[in-house]
Amino acid sequence: MRRFIGVEWGTARLRARLFEAEGKTLACQEESVKLADLDRDAIAERIARLAAAWPEVAAGGMLLSGMIGSAMGWADVPRVPCPMTPDMLAAHAVRDRIGDQPVTFLPGLSCRSRFGDADVMRGEELAAVGALASLGGRPATLLSVPGMHGKWLRLGNGAVRDFHSSMTVELHRAIAQGTVLTPLMQAPVAAASEAFRCGVARAAEGVGLARLLFSARSQVQAGEMDADAASAYLSGVLIGADVCDGAADTGGRCLVIGAPEVAPLIAMTAPTDRSMPRLAMTSVMPTARSPTGAPRTRMSIRLP
Repeated sequence: MRRFIGVEWGTARLRARLFEAEGKTLACQEESVKLADLDRDAIAERIARLAAAWPEVAAGGMLLSGMIGSAMGWADVPRVPCPMTPDMLAAHAVRDRIGDQPVTFLPGLSCRSRFGDADVMRGEELAAVGALASLGGRPATLLSVPGMHGKWLRLGNGAVRDFHSSMTVELHRAIAQGTVLTPLMQAPVAAASEAFRCGVARAAEGVGLARLLFSARSQVQAGEMDADAASAYLSGVLIGADVCDGAADTGGRCLVIGAPEVAPLIAMTAPTDRSMPRLAMTSVMPTARSPTGAPRTRMSIRLP
């Protein structure tokens, strides 16, 4: 099997990886770009730029996933309902061309989440295929947080069973930019800080999120919390609440991949004691990185 290129193209970021035949990442390129701002010529120009980076590999085609395969992007590719196996994903792939470049669009996924809600996604299925290959059929949860919205995917028996979405990162940004808490959220967040861990612990109590968020302001005004610590506390509350909700049924393992400013914070929510019982079953591990700096993503998919 030859080397190949896998591209995750979301609403605001393009991430392209060069994979070796066995599926390990050899190199990675990233670019911040709003897909909605691009016409078809501009999309073709960026694809051609990627092809020029790895011309010999690109001649054999590219795998594209994410919103590039939606009505916002180049072609609206139907989603595959869960449970989804890698073979099902490959069977529903759509071959096309963008400019002079041959491409294969991977479909997104749809499901009924374990909470009973309809949910959809595009892009995270690329990481899910790699996670399934590494798990060997063992159950786990995969949390993918590439940008604004996190996806919690339940994996087992070689398939994505279901998933649900959370908007924790976008919610954090909205609160930091236009609420009464905004002045308290300007300091950088230290995941190892006592304030961050305190926020996680409070979220693990399962009480009202809105009340916990406002409590940061009250504690600062009462002199019980330093204003510089409030940002870490609020991040801990938001991330802790998301992890409590998403990692409740992990099968004993939770894999985390995503933006470097987010994934390590989530990894720090794994407790070392029994003070947070709802998290005590969770083992959250950030994705390792290769010597080239690229995330160690693994892909294994056979296209028809």
